[in-house]
Amino acid sequence: MGIKPDKSFLEDLINKRRSIRKYKPDNPPKEWIETMLHCALMAPSPSNSQPVRFIRISSTGKREKLYQGLNSGKEEFLRAIQHKKEAKKLKNWINTYYRYSEFMFKAPILFAVGTITSYKSFSKRMFEEGIIRHDRREETSLDITVGLALKGFILKGEELGLGTCILTGPMVFIPNIEEILGIHDVRIKCFITAGFPGEKPDMPPRKSIAEIISEI
Repeated sequence: MGIKPDKSFLEDLINKRRSIRKYKPDNPPKEWIETMLHCALMAPSPSNSQPVRFIRISSTGKREKLYQGLNSGKEEFLRAIQHKKEAKKLKNWINTYYRYSEFMFKAPILFAVGTITSYKSFSKRMFEEGIIRHDRREETSLDITVGLALKGFILKGEELGLGTCILTGPMVFIPNIEEILGIHDVRIKCFITAGFPGEKPDMPPRKSIAEIISEI
């Protein structure tokens, strides 16, 4: 039986980090955010393509238009489920994801995160040549790259004492995010908030290692 090593600084950061949905009104120093972005930039990417982009949304007008889109999406969903068999259950889901999305407009720092549309992955090139069929493989490398970049961003934020939260719910509610933001060369994958925490959530349940690993 091996000796279990002491927890490292990195492991401690990972263990104590929580998704923060309530923030103090103070803006974090610009230098802190730039450091977090640098850590995101250092993430590995296919062929060192570095396709991830962070669009900071500071404009009140842009935030308001996104908020209107969120509300419109919610109302559209609620109308669509009225005659569904499990309407009550669906309504609860919609309202829950709405609540877990609308807080982002009150966050001091709000980024839309995406990847450049000009990037061509290996699978996309193979599809364009007619070698493979068009399927989810085209986006896999980009999605993984975004996740790795966000990991660096949130862990550096944790080290600095800032809270963060990654949101994909708004992507479901708001179909025209790129149009609202006025961008045409980036495909938005998610949003992320940052700021000084205004809450201290408990650690949510985690699975054991035995539950997530298998050997074949």
